[in-house]
Amino acid sequence: MTTNDELSARERIMLAAIELADQQGTGRMTMSAVAARAKVSRPTLYSHFADVSRILDAWVEQEVVRVEAQLQDVLDRGAGSDPMTVLGDYIDLQLIYFAESPTRALLTTAALGSPPQSVTGHIERFRADVHGLLSVMGTQGRLRADVDVEMLAGLVIAGITSMTRHVLEEHISPTEARRQLLDILFRGSLRS
Repeated sequence: MTTNDELSARERIMLAAIELADQQGTGRMTMSAVAARAKVSRPTLYSHFADVSRILDAWVEQEVVRVEAQLQDVLDRGAGSDPMTVLGDYIDLQLIYFAESPTRALLTTAALGSPPQSVTGHIERFRADVHGLLSVMGTQGRLRADVDVEMLAGLVIAGITSMTRHVLEEHISPTEARRQLLDILFRGSLRS
């Protein structure tokens, strides 16, 4: 396990900002508070980031890289497996990610209002992966012939976004959200 002392100044700054966001939200966060929490001087802080929003953008970009590696692992482990199972695992990973930390979800979804390129690229890659899994299901004859795979892939992404709110508010567990999402999406799409 990495201790706070072993982290680089940049990593400590991002971690401090996320911890502060968890405690007080992003609206009241100051660069001085981040510097104090990260135990770095203000010149060190400003040598890495111009303002709080840049710290949060950098953190979101770092999270995108981390989540994409986990999603790729799901695809690699699921290669040759049932695409519906792999899709479920893929959805689970996204929902569990958001359930782990409400601030993580709020920051990431807030970034989606005006997403950095890393988030836009992530969504495009995620959609392409989902499309690929659905295409395999179509090739296997598991989807009705009239199902638009592109539209269904978009609905999966929108469904995850919608379910995230319910998971964050603890109205539903990530596992139950996944089950309901797949049921809703595929009720009329799968061949009987």
